[in-house]
Amino acid sequence: MVSGKSESDSKSKLFTVTVISGKGGVGKTSITSSLAFMLAKQNHSIIVADADVDAANLAILFRPLENNAFDQNKTVRTVQTTEKAEFLPEKCIHCKQCIDQNFCSFDALSWDEQNKIPIVDTIACEGCRACHLLCPTHAFKIASVNSGTITSFQTDYDFPLISGETILGSQTSGKMVTELRKVAESRAQEEKRKLLLMDGPPGIGCPVLAAVTGVDFVILVTEPTTAALHDVKRAISIVSSFNIPFGIIINKRDMNPEMYNKMTEYFNQKGWEILGSFPLNERWPYAIVNQQPIVKFLEDDKISHEFEKISQKLWQKQLDLIS
Repeated sequence: MVSGKSESDSKSKLFTVTVISGKGGVGKTSITSSLAFMLAKQNHSIIVADADVDAANLAILFRPLENNAFDQNKTVRTVQTTEKAEFLPEKCIHCKQCIDQNFCSFDALSWDEQNKIPIVDTIACEGCRACHLLCPTHAFKIASVNSGTITSFQTDYDFPLISGETILGSQTSGKMVTELRKVAESRAQEEKRKLLLMDGPPGIGCPVLAAVTGVDFVILVTEPTTAALHDVKRAISIVSSFNIPFGIIINKRDMNPEMYNKMTEYFNQKGWEILGSFPLNERWPYAIVNQQPIVKFLEDDKISHEFEKISQKLWQKQLDLIS
C-alpha cells in the first residue's frame, strides 16, 4: 500500500501557529514577540510574520537599533490585491447616466460639470465593477492597484520577520494577509524552518479568517473582562468552525481576580486548553519603548519561566505533527 506522505515529507512539514485575540489591547503582539524570542532562545528553527496588516507593529520589537543595518538587511515588495475603477475619458459620451442612474452604490462617482465627465473617488471605490458593466460605452475599467507592502528582514534573534502593511484605502487586508502568508511560507521552505509564528489581526473579520484558515494551531489571547470573554468566545467559534486546535493565554490575570476565576472555570468546563497566564505588569509598555520583547526587557524569572513553558508546549505540538 502506498502512503499519502513520505517520511521526509512529514519531517519537512511547516507547523503554522497564528495568535489572535478577538479584541485589541489585550497584549497579543507583546506575547507573540516574547514567544518568538523564547523559541529562538531555545534554538528552535522558526520564522515570524506580522499578519496584522492594518496596524503592523511587531517589527518595532525586533528592529535592529542601528537603522543602517535595518535598511541594508530588509527587502520590500509591493503587492496588488486591490481593484479599483478607472475612468477612460476617450470612451465617454458625456451622457451622465452613471450619475443620474446611480451606478455606484458606494458614492464613489461624482460629476465634473466643467468637463462633463465623471470623477472616481478611489478611496470610496470598492471595485465592484458596477460602473464598468452598466456604462453603455464601457468608459470604466477595473484595474489592480497597489494594496500595500510586504517587508522581510533578518532579526538579531536568528529568525526572519515578514511584515505586511496595507495602504490606506486599499480595503483588502484579507487578501494582503494571504499574500503575506505565501511569502512567509516560501521563505520558511527555502530556509527549512520548522515553525511559522504569526501575529494575527484582532476581531473576527476577513483578515482573521485569512490568518487562521489552514493553520495547525491557534493561540487566543484574552484578559479577565466581560468584553474580552465575549470577544474571545466569538473568535473561538470561528476557529472551531475550521476544526483547528487552539489554546488560550490569559493576560493581566490579577486585574480582575473574580472574572479570572470565572473565565478559567468556564474554559475548563468547555475542555479548552489554557496554555498559561500572566499577571498585570505596568512595565510591559516600557519594553515597546525600548524596542524589545517583554521577556528580554524585564528579565523576570517568573515571566521567563511562563513563556518558556508555553513555547515548549508549542514545540511539542510541532513534534506531534510530524510523528
